[in-house]
Amino acid sequence: MTTKWTFPSENQIMMKIETFTLAGISLLIFIFTFFQLNSMFSSLIFVVIFVGLYLIIAYFTKLIRQVEEHYHLTPTHLEVTRKSRFKTKKEKVHLKKIHHWKLDSFFLGGYALSDKGKHLLFFNNKKELNKFEKHIKKHGKKSKA
Repeated sequence: MTTKWTFPSENQIMMKIETFTLAGISLLIFIFTFFQLNSMFSSLIFVVIFVGLYLIIAYFTKLIRQVEEHYHLTPTHLEVTRKSRFKTKKEKVHLKKIHHWKLDSFFLGGYALSDKGKHLLFFNNKKELNKFEKHIKKHGKKSKA
């Protein structure tokens, strides 16, 4: 049984952590401008300008870099192919060599530590994350550190 997924999916606009960070910075901008200008309307305008600039810059960055990651999980190996516009990097790790992993089901990410180093993992949804976790528990080292 093999599992494959590509990150980011085509319909994904922003990652959850990016959305929360953007919301937090927008809230700080609103609070600081409100206390400086004492005007709710001006504060909202500054927040809208900030979010608009962020989305425009993020769109063009995504368009230029074209980052994509392909994950292929077999009963023996985890294969990760990281592609950007300018280079491709491949990693192949034997599941028995992964001695620790940590997954975040809220932000849909995680990492796996092996003898080769740290391998970052990104998921589009909880279903992919749960499949990976179930697979690595079944085929990886029995003792999770």
